[in-house]
Amino acid sequence: MTFYNQQVQAITKSCLPQPEVTSRIIKAKRLMDNCCNEDIDLDYLAQAAYLSKYHFVRLFKRCYGVTPHQYLTSAKIKKAKILLNQGLSVRATCLALNFSSIPSFTALFKKQAGQTPSAFLQKRNFQ
Repeated sequence: MTFYNQQVQAITKSCLPQPEVTSRIIKAKRLMDNCCNEDIDLDYLAQAAYLSKYHFVRLFKRCYGVTPHQYLTSAKIKKAKILLNQGLSVRATCLALNFSSIPSFTALFKKQAGQTPSAFLQKRNFQ
């Protein structure tokens, strides 16, 4: 084994959890990707990864650099962009992704995308 490989393994070992735990974190991330339109809570995700919710949040952030809530919000906004590009209205997109209200959806969308969903739709219609 080369020195470089040894260093990569040492860094991986110190930064990432054990491989079996990492695979459970990846499973929870895939669950968020596939079910971002459903109402998923932290307890459910932690239970899917067979970890306590506090340990799950800490390990998820170590693996992905963001908390599960931040990742799920980002996944929902990506899905919202897809739905809006497919021609859904802002209201229909908000309901499809299970946001609590249109104003909260608009605020999160603007924070993530830099523009409101309505502006995103208008820009799409002019292209």
